[in-house]
Amino acid sequence: PRLLPRGTVAPGMEATALAMVPRCSELPPAQSARPSVPSPAVAQAMPGAREPVSGAAAQGADGVSFPSLAPISRMPPPGDRLQIQPRSRPLQPREASHSGEEFLMEMLAGMDYHMQQLRGTQQALVATVELACRRALGLNFGKLVLVGSAALRVETPGSDVDVVCFTRHNGKEAAGLPADVLRRVHKSFRNLIREYESGASFSMASELIEDARVPILRVLWGQPGSPVAVDVSVDQSRPVDHVRWFQRVGAAPRPSAPPPAVAPLVTLTLRCVKWWLRQRQIPRTKEGGLPTLAWLLMAVHVCSLPETHEQAIISSQRPMAALLVSLTAFFRFYAAPGGLDGSLAFAPDGSSSEFRRCSEAARRPAPWAELSVLDPTRDGVESLDLVPRLPAATQLLLTHELQRASQRLQAVPRDREVSLNEARSLLDDVFEMLPEGANALPSFGAHGLGVLILPDSDSKDAQSVEVAIVDKVLPRPGWAAPFFLRSDERSEIRVRICDVEEETGRCTPRRQRSTVRISPCHFISRVGLERGDGKSLWLDSHGLNRYVAMRKYLRENTAVPVAPVVVEEEAPTTKVPPAAPQIEAQHERIAAVPSPSRTRGVARPQETPQA
Repeated sequence: PRLLPRGTVAPGMEATALAMVPRCSELPPAQSARPSVPSPAVAQAMPGAREPVSGAAAQGADGVSFPSLAPISRMPPPGDRLQIQPRSRPLQPREASHSGEEFLMEMLAGMDYHMQQLRGTQQALVATVELACRRALGLNFGKLVLVGSAALRVETPGSDVDVVCFTRHNGKEAAGLPADVLRRVHKSFRNLIREYESGASFSMASELIEDARVPILRVLWGQPGSPVAVDVSVDQSRPVDHVRWFQRVGAAPRPSAPPPAVAPLVTLTLRCVKWWLRQRQIPRTKEGGLPTLAWLLMAVHVCSLPETHEQAIISSQRPMAALLVSLTAFFRFYAAPGGLDGSLAFAPDGSSSEFRRCSEAARRPAPWAELSVLDPTRDGVESLDLVPRLPAATQLLLTHELQRASQRLQAVPRDREVSLNEARSLLDDVFEMLPEGANALPSFGAHGLGVLILPDSDSKDAQSVEVAIVDKVLPRPGWAAPFFLRSDERSEIRVRICDVEEETGRCTPRRQRSTVRISPCHFISRVGLERGDGKSLWLDSHGLNRYVAMRKYLRENTAVPVAPVVVEEEAPTTKVPPAAPQIEAQHERIAAVPSPSRTRGVARPQETPQA
């Protein structure tokens, strides 16, 4: 799972230039970091590479092809310190290396090298998609625009390439609805592959997903375990607006400008947050979790805070130390009590942002929250909330993962380490990889699966995390996905609750009420169960740690209801009228904060009802 072994560098890269990521034209001969992923040389056999197309294969928001990744940091002359910008000062003795900073450097360099190895294949695959679009649409084809993480330069290993096909009117004839356009492109793509499949050594597949909120055509290249994927949508302007917004506020380099000498700190922070989401299997949008866009906006807000910027400036002579400060601030901000209970909004031009925490009068029963992240490209009556409704079980999982990362990041020594590789070990735990689907509940074949659940997650009584064994799953009518949506209250899951010894992790299924019926909205995560002697089961170490930590969090943050007292006579009571709703003060104008490309303060747009 580790991209690079500790203490090693990627092939073709010298140890003294670990931070310098080669550009596409300077790559060594194709030598994929993951053998199951095709090398760029194989891309020459693809149809898009054989038949030339006019224009760039994929254009960014400003009309450029795939952006090249900027170096993580500059490597100074021998004997000097790492620095973000070159400085004219006498050379100083080299300080002892910090294992945590080395870990971040190796992690980012490994991701860059991996993505550079795939760039040629990705470009050829996008060219093939463009050729299929041109053949299917003819004069109705407009352009292909690169969006998503690749356009923002925050892509990580496993990231898909997202492109939008824009159509245009051909006289009085329109291209049609997006689903109809994708059907034509899908047919054209299959015909195109059929022309070249004889004698070609490549494996390519495509899948049309029409029942999604936004229909997409998914094109896959490579082996099933680790393919290169391109997702195509039609006439979707919002992804393009999002890319341009991140570029405007300085969170992503503009494609029209020369590649930056050094990757901006905020860009590195976004990339690390995105890698953490993948490594820890944080629920994605399709599973009922937060969209990646919402996480990135939350990170941009923390990076723009004055206190974060000041601490980063202090550590600017050591770029990875500044990144460590930025990551610590992000996780500490949202792991704090009520950190996910509020509304995040940006000024229309992105010059300022505010996270407005929920007032005490309107606060929901602890520890549950209601998070809102407003789309910065939509304001006024078009304001749009990017965050879906999060059940209590999902909130508990997110809070646990945020607190877990925050505790380890705050424990990282900033200067001298007490023990060897102390900081590296802590950061290794932060980005520890979980198995694929560790936080997803399958909609079939789940018999005997160990899970953590939060029964009665919508009740006002005290709640408790339980370990359970799945006996049967009954998806709601019409549900065909291989996993359940976390907000699903209609599907039925039949489980057996277990009694757990927190000291040892021993689990014993309860005899009373052998089967309990819950819904996917009560699901937290999977756990590993190992069978011991007799009927006893044992939680694995990771599941036991989660179980103990979540129960402790609920005990400390949930008010335990007082047991009713039986009395002979009831004393007369007086009903207290409900308090009048407090009129909240109008939002104050936020001053400009010292963040990349933020130059002046702009008043926050007025609140609008959530979509």
